[in-house]
Amino acid sequence: MAEAVRAMAPSSLKLPKRLLDFFARYPPELYSARVTGVTIPITRKAAKEAAIARNAESSAAAPEQTSQTASAITVTSDELAPPTPTPTPQSSSTANSLPPNPFLPRKNFVTGKWAGAKIGLRRQAELVKLAKECQIEELLPPGRKSTAFKQSRLLERGLAVRGTGVGQKVKGHQWERHVGATLEKRRTAMENMPELINEWKRRGHGRGWKKYPK
Repeated sequence: MAEAVRAMAPSSLKLPKRLLDFFARYPPELYSARVTGVTIPITRKAAKEAAIARNAESSAAAPEQTSQTASAITVTSDELAPPTPTPTPQSSSTANSLPPNPFLPRKNFVTGKWAGAKIGLRRQAELVKLAKECQIEELLPPGRKSTAFKQSRLLERGLAVRGTGVGQKVKGHQWERHVGATLEKRRTAMENMPELINEWKRRGHGRGWKKYPK
């Protein structure tokens, strides 16, 4: 396994012992983002929908397993030779299912409780930093500290920020929204300032004025 990881890494770099120990415990051919192609939901809504889908699959598989167990119990003692087992969709899906990701928490849909990730966010960030230095980040399991997840989340949140789209404006303060009209009014007043001064002098320095200019 270590030789395979070294073969994927650039020849000029020597992998640190921490990465080698991690790949020995979690082989890239079973856990890496390159092999599995698993993506992490960015929003909570997407994560909830994915969890509901997995829960529906597990609940649909449970009655099937129960019916198979009941049929096995009703077999009579006259049948000495047991029938050859046929692969069921449940067994094939279990065989093809991937091991749990050590970077993500897991939910037990039977008890409804969550189990924390085997490797915390701080250790994930350190592993990602080491892998980026060795140019083998794609061999790590997908996690919230990976570069791909951060870029996709930045794109998603950047599009969700109000006022940052094409043709949109940020709300801002009231004076910021009216600054264009205020500057235009000020420019017009400065252009008419000589005429205003002459009128001020003609009318006795503002005598009889009801509304003074600003």
